[in-house]
Parts: sequence; structure tokens; C-alpha cells
Amino acid sequence: MSQFTYIFYILISSLIVIFVGDFCYRNGKIYILSYFPNDINFGNGINKLLRIAYYLLNLGLAIWSLHSMSEIETTKEMILEISARLSYILLIIASLHFINIYSVYLIHKHYKK
Repeated sequence: MSQFTYIFYILISSLIVIFVGDFCYRNGKIYILSYFPNDINFGNGINKLLRIAYYLLNLGLAIWSLHSMSEIETTKEMILEISARLSYILLIIASLHFINIYSVYLIHKHYKK
């Protein structure tokens, strides 16, 4: 049951991370380019860098968290374990989104001077 849980957890967490990353990349492009209207390449570069860092950090965290997964015996334990880990990943995603938006604001503030 543990191997199935690992595979299911990695599949679900990867899909969530990729979906949210792609969504933020596409919709964040407008936000970032509004800060850098005169330098579109710089804005696109920041957006791509944020996406790559986001993918690496969150997918790495999802895989790294497997080492502390307890032994799974029942379906109920599997659902509880996966739910707890996915909620942790979603909390990290939300925190990173806030940090990214604030970082872009700070870059814009420095770039504007």
C-alpha cells in the first residue's frame, strides 16, 4: 500500500504544482509586464525565472517529504496522509506566491529609481 501511496501522492502533488505554476505564469505575465512596460524582455525573464524556481522548489519539496511518510496500512490512512501532505504543499504554494508578488514589487521599486 505504501508504494501506491507514494505514486499517488507524487502524481497529485505534481499535477497541482504544474497547474498552479502554469496558471500563475500565464496570468502573472500581465502583472509583471505592467511593472516593466519599457523592458518587456526583462519582465519576461523575471516571470520565467519565478516559474522555474517555483517548479524546482515545490516539486523538490513534494519528493523530499516522502522520506517522512509513515507506513500506510489502510485506505483511510492513505487518504489522511496524502491530505496532510497536500495541504502542506498548498500552504507553501500560497506563501511563495505572496513572496513572488512582493519580490516583483521590490524589483520594480528598485528598477524605477
